[in-house]
Amino acid sequence: MSVRPTDAALEGLRTMRRKPLSVLAWAAFSLVMLPILGLIAKIVLGEEGRAALAGRVGSADPRELLDLITHLGGAMVLLIALALVLGSVLQAAIIRSVIEPRNDRFAYLRLGREEVQLLIVSLITWAAALGVTVIPSGAVVLGAALLSGAAAGWFATLGALAVIALSLWVAVRLSLLGPHAFSHHHIDVRAAWIQTHGQFFRLLAMFAMTIALSAVVSIIGSTASLILGNLISGEMQPAESSVVASHPRLILTLVANLLLAPVFLTLQTVILASAPAKAFAHLNQDEIDAGLHE
Repeated sequence: MSVRPTDAALEGLRTMRRKPLSVLAWAAFSLVMLPILGLIAKIVLGEEGRAALAGRVGSADPRELLDLITHLGGAMVLLIALALVLGSVLQAAIIRSVIEPRNDRFAYLRLGREEVQLLIVSLITWAAALGVTVIPSGAVVLGAALLSGAAAGWFATLGALAVIALSLWVAVRLSLLGPHAFSHHHIDVRAAWIQTHGQFFRLLAMFAMTIALSAVVSIIGSTASLILGNLISGEMQPAESSVVASHPRLILTLVANLLLAPVFLTLQTVILASAPAKAFAHLNQDEIDAGLHE
């Protein structure tokens, strides 16, 4: 059996149509948990940490970013861990809805072994991503520094393309690790890697389509926020910041945007997480139908 790229890429949209109440519950979960995460961030970082974070927003200097992580220390680690936990719970619910559609208690949301395993999978994939980007990129930069003139430019260009190709290859080959760990109830990087053998270009096409669909959802979300903001604010004219900050229409606009953002973020997550789960189901449908993955 092989992956059917279009079918897998569209699984997220089918999930929205097939399980609208579950998707609504996932959006509500995000709507509740994201502000809580923000509140925890506010408390943990404190005024000094928030000032340091604000001062480096948008910085592309690795030294400044490393400085920031060092400065924030344990607070940053705690926040990243909490974000990964929330992401793992939502991802597990989406995978469960694809692989075990009948197991729909609590809108597929759980907090158990599968969620912990997906959390570990997230750490593994992040470590792999750093390994195939940071180290090769450092080697390319060092090599370009040792050369001069046109040779340095060619080396940097070809090296950058090689790093991108390596990153794509590893990302695609590891893309079924989450669904594999969820379905087999243990993490086996080698088995998940072997599962993608001969499926690279099909999986790559699948991810290209899911990213395009996710971008469309993002555009729709931004447009909806803009329209809603215009409807609420009407013809409100610019004013002094102190007046604008207390303007009831502006407050309503901000609240509406804050409510919409988690919803559309959840829809994007459904699209991106459903596709590899469905691709895994394509490759293991006989075993899933036989109940060997329950």
